[in-house]
Amino acid sequence: MKKIILCLTILLMTDFMAFGQRGLNCHPVFRGKVVPLELMVSTEVRGGEMATYKLDYYRGVTFRADTATARKVGALVAADADAARSCQTEKTGDILTYALIELKPDKKINRYLCYQARPSGYIWKITLLYLEGVATLEDLHSMFEKQETKEK
Repeated sequence: MKKIILCLTILLMTDFMAFGQRGLNCHPVFRGKVVPLELMVSTEVRGGEMATYKLDYYRGVTFRADTATARKVGALVAADADAARSCQTEKTGDILTYALIELKPDKKINRYLCYQARPSGYIWKITLLYLEGVATLEDLHSMFEKQETKEK
């Protein structure tokens, strides 16, 4: 009986934590419906650890995909961009390679979707982030600039 209750609790918590992405076209990507969960690296952070970045919630997935899957994921992200408050996107051919999307806020909480697809031969390395918090678009730009500088 304890195992059943524990399993149900974990299931409910997983569903609750994914609440922020519900209503987004790319929600199935986070849920493992486009690429199986076991093929993704998934990161989820909530609360105090994110305060430095003016964020309350961070959820990210990274995975490798063939060109057809990259197109599908890019199309889902592009559909979210169409309904966004603002967005910046870049394409390589017909594949979305970059997006910084400011979603409509949920009450006073700002919400963002960040996407990057990098080609490596016939395979694409895809990173998709969902962020919530008081951070502004300018805050995100400065965070990403710092990380890009460190990588070089």
